[in-house]
Amino acid sequence: MVHQQRKRNWLNGLATLMIQRQMALPPQLTGVPFPPTYDPVNMPWKSLEVSPTDLGVVRLAGKDVDLYKLWGLIVQAGGGQKVSQKGAWPLVLQQFDLPPMMPSNSPDAAPGEMQSTAMILERYYTALLGPFEEAYRKNMMESQRAALAGRMPGAQQGQMNPQARPGGMVGIPGHNSLPNGNAPMLPQANVAQSMDGALPGQFHPVQAAPMPFQQLQFPNPLASGGGMPANGTPHPAMNGNGIPMPKMHPGGFPAMPGGAQNGSVDLDHDLESRKRKMQEAVESDAKRVRQKTGGSDVSESRSSVAPPPSVDGSVPPPVTRTIRQPSRRKIEYIPYAREVDTAGGRDLQFIQNELHHTATRAVRRLEEWGHVDIDALTLSLRSRVSTEVSYALTTFTLLTLMRGPNQSGGFPIMHAPDFLDEMVDLIEDLAFDEEEDIGYQDDTSPIVTHKELVNTLVEDGSKPFAGLEREPGSKDPNHGPRHRPAEVIIYTLNVIRNLSVAGENQDHLAKHEKLLPVLLRLCSLAPSEKNASPRPLSKVLTLADLITIRKDVVNLLFNISVYIHLSPASPSKQLLLTVRRAYEVIASFLVDSSEAVSPFQWILQTGIPPTVHQPKPPAAADMALETFSRFTLPDDNRQVVSIAVPRPWQWALFEALVHRLPVADNDFQVIMRDVWLTYVERLLMALYSLAFLAPPALKERAKTDRPLGFAKVMLRLVKKFTVLAPPELRHHFAISVRRAVEAMKVVDDAEDAFDQGAQSRGSANAPALAFGMGYGEQGDGRVERGMGMLSGYHEDITLGLMMHQDVVDPFLFSELESLVRVGR
Repeated sequence: MVHQQRKRNWLNGLATLMIQRQMALPPQLTGVPFPPTYDPVNMPWKSLEVSPTDLGVVRLAGKDVDLYKLWGLIVQAGGGQKVSQKGAWPLVLQQFDLPPMMPSNSPDAAPGEMQSTAMILERYYTALLGPFEEAYRKNMMESQRAALAGRMPGAQQGQMNPQARPGGMVGIPGHNSLPNGNAPMLPQANVAQSMDGALPGQFHPVQAAPMPFQQLQFPNPLASGGGMPANGTPHPAMNGNGIPMPKMHPGGFPAMPGGAQNGSVDLDHDLESRKRKMQEAVESDAKRVRQKTGGSDVSESRSSVAPPPSVDGSVPPPVTRTIRQPSRRKIEYIPYAREVDTAGGRDLQFIQNELHHTATRAVRRLEEWGHVDIDALTLSLRSRVSTEVSYALTTFTLLTLMRGPNQSGGFPIMHAPDFLDEMVDLIEDLAFDEEEDIGYQDDTSPIVTHKELVNTLVEDGSKPFAGLEREPGSKDPNHGPRHRPAEVIIYTLNVIRNLSVAGENQDHLAKHEKLLPVLLRLCSLAPSEKNASPRPLSKVLTLADLITIRKDVVNLLFNISVYIHLSPASPSKQLLLTVRRAYEVIASFLVDSSEAVSPFQWILQTGIPPTVHQPKPPAAADMALETFSRFTLPDDNRQVVSIAVPRPWQWALFEALVHRLPVADNDFQVIMRDVWLTYVERLLMALYSLAFLAPPALKERAKTDRPLGFAKVMLRLVKKFTVLAPPELRHHFAISVRRAVEAMKVVDDAEDAFDQGAQSRGSANAPALAFGMGYGEQGDGRVERGMGMLSGYHEDITLGLMMHQDVVDPFLFSELESLVRVGR
């Protein structure tokens, strides 16, 4: 209530001052109506966004800015001009949780142009509170002059200076005076001191802002007086002109004589306290009266001295000399706070600087570490002794983190093949302990998504007494202080992932015979049971361990998938099982129905307003898309994937990819950023690869599935990226348009891309497989029958796309012509 009353009084003063200057503020902001003679039509604050619920609050960048709090922070920091000189306005943003940048509202600004929020906040302060600060400075100077004039010799105590302003809260215009009618005595200081230090009547920041404004410079109460001088003699607090300052209260701020909170109550309480102390002092003096020892002459002997007799014998009158007793003063001792640079004997600033130096220090190069015996590390790993394994993995982790002579290089693992074999064998022994790989038992089971695994982990951990239950893979108390097998597996996998970052190691890792089969088997789930939660195939892993391992394996596949080349000629059972497991792990990050949404819907799911921050595409899904595109880039790999992956799994991924494409206008506004446009290109590339390897039945289903609307979604995307896009931006969408048309053409043909006989019937010289715009190059001599997939949109394609030569090249023209064909 007290804070609200102070704020209301302050808003009244602000409104009064702005009305006097013919710049009346909106009544919704101050609660003060317009004067009768003021015309609101000419109000300069029409563009000001005022909070509809709270007084004194304006809206900036979607956040509330309390003018009362802003005033207190800026005045405490020395005023608006001083904050601008120091460039401290970005620090003020943190007190109101304002973003550093906000969309520009200028009519000349380009779409999406951003501007500095600190600059806009400075303009708001200058326009709304600048005149008020100017009047505040002027009133403070006049009050200080009046206080100094009242203490000049000849002035009567308690007499009010006729030049003193009758205002209330000192320095703030528009407030009532004290109840006793006397102007408060102010310390004399220059303007800079009055704005930097805490003065009577100044806004108290602790009562208005819940968080301290630590970034700006606060006044030091010891610098204003009240400390101990060098000679140890205490003295009252003095300002720069030697005039005593008011008594300091806890927190380093003087009392507010004119505030609405203290008022006459604090003043009466202070007078009563002084009377009580004076009465106690008189009683104490009466108790200390010296006892008489020789009659009444004692006091006279102290006050008079008998002169020596004169020559004629006459005695002159005694000369009286009054001994002046020293006045009793009460000295208040304020402890001197010594500033120390240490905490518990430790120099925190030195430690902070050392940590910063260590963090920013460049990583040592590989050749700077001297010689490392790799054979000894291999033998340590082969021994399976806990301490030896820990030493070998730790040493090799440091080696994998170092960079080689070029920044893209690292430790060349091809020179230590035995160590890589030992790491793969270590993972296999710890995870499966020579168990036979039985593969999949049910081909109809759906893909368990990454989100389902995370939700299961959260639900199991939220159950009562979940921490007391011992789940499979958790640490065995009888195992001793050694690491869990799962921890050793994750640490070894981390070493292999670090090796895959170096380009010179990627080809060697991709061609390793056991690496991918062991790691992908490690990512598998145990055969599902009815009404049972998913669990890892390895008994030494927990569900949390499985989630971590799956992420690391996808990162590893992302690095080495370009170098993976599969042989479609009579693939082995182990190869098909490995490919199916790889497809399952990659698709688990893409096929969840709650996450397979358009770009704008994804932003809404994050909960972050697009005006504040534009979220990036989902990182896990983006990496999974790129991994799938790289893995299925060669035609041989596509043929093996087509054989190994069940048809329901292929359709689930195809449907999820279509749902992730942009559809609404908001989606196309989101993908104007480069990160989102790259995400859409990866979606279209994955759709093309999946459509290429899909069997004819799945392609027919994609053409005829009305709820999916594959043809409509792709046609809208092509039109948005061509005829509806600005001419200067069309070249950015060329790859996406070409890939979308190719995917539609592959689905429209509805043929088996790996049937060499079907292709030879269309062209005698056609290769067994085709990639890219091959249909346009080889389909000219082939007679196509039936209705094209876009035949129902003949007018949109013919008049909207094919008639624009600057949009459609000859190869794209032939593809569109085939899509809009009418059966013969």
